[in-house]
Amino acid sequence: MSGRQILVAEDNLAAQDLLKFNLERAGLVVTTASTGTEALQAATNQQFDCIVTDFQMPGMDGETLSRNIRESGPNQTTPIVLCSAKGFEIDKDKLRQECGISEFLNKPFSPRLAVELVCMLVDQHAAVTATG
Repeated sequence: MSGRQILVAEDNLAAQDLLKFNLERAGLVVTTASTGTEALQAATNQQFDCIVTDFQMPGMDGETLSRNIRESGPNQTTPIVLCSAKGFEIDKDKLRQECGISEFLNKPFSPRLAVELVCMLVDQHAAVTATG
């Protein structure tokens, strides 16, 4: 797991720091972005092993960010985890189909659960990528 690249797009700095700290403790390398626009720029310029994005962010929300990532660039098949405090209000099936969202985390969530989910997705993606 060590050295895997994770992008965390979260405008709440406390939540961003919490995710970064816990993911780095698990041996992952974390890049952070505070807006959807910053996250898209990072995702356009670098290959990540998993992307964790908040649903509501200034500039570009997580849904729009995910759509843009899936359209072109190096992360078209990278797993995306969408975090939201509006977990019961969003259409998860639609977001899976139209935006390629891999998994959802309802806020507030356990940092341990977030790390386990990201690690699982990274492992699955690596296995699929290795087999072609």
